[in-house]
Amino acid sequence: MAAPTLTRALQLPLPLRLPIPGAQLSYSSSIKAFRAPRFQQVRKMASANPITVPEGKFEWLVILPDGEGKFAKRMEVRPKHFEGLTKNVDNGFYKMGGAILDEVPKEGEAMGIVGSALVCVAASKEEIFEVLKNDIYAKNEVWDFSKVQVYPFKCAFRMP
Repeated sequence: MAAPTLTRALQLPLPLRLPIPGAQLSYSSSIKAFRAPRFQQVRKMASANPITVPEGKFEWLVILPDGEGKFAKRMEVRPKHFEGLTKNVDNGFYKMGGAILDEVPKEGEAMGIVGSALVCVAASKEEIFEVLKNDIYAKNEVWDFSKVQVYPFKCAFRMP
């Protein structure tokens, strides 16, 4: 019996759409997957509500891992971190941000925060680093700047 294809898996009802071990992936099957009915709403939404940024700027995905053993320091300065975000949220520099967790938190247990993830709007990586170095997490060495990752990011859609 041949291995199931990704296209066939995507045609299953939503609750049954799970990755199939050994599924055969190919360029043509991945293209067909984006033509499947479940992607039509996303495609319509993306073209009806395009994501725009100011002229000369681009969106950037920023991953900021925490340094080893910095959880206590993160929690100590966290209120000031949130206070400091307001200016750059209001001026449109930050589009999205939050904590990166080591695993899905269990009810009643503390979150295992291991870093931060952001989407920023800037003209360059240098502009991003200029803003980030003034954050209290940077000033208190919560973030490990030797491991920061910054990627140009083209958002296809955003849900409210």
